[in-house]
Amino acid sequence: MTLGDLLSNGTTRTTSALSMLFEAALALSRGKRRIAALFVLAAVVAYRFSWVGFALQIAIRLYDRSR
Repeated sequence: MTLGDLLSNGTTRTTSALSMLFEAALALSRGKRRIAALFVLAAVVAYRFSWVGFALQIAIRLYDRSR
């Protein structure tokens, strides 16, 4: 199984989207509504394109830490 196959796997996409929704819930509980909204949007994208979701998750984390 190649990396491309792994990232396009349905289970991987679902797991990635669910983990981002969990991250959104954590951010919302900490009062970070903007970060939570970004994670929800990234989860929607990750469900369709897993590799884009991973890139968005890294970008959101870097954005959150820079604030």
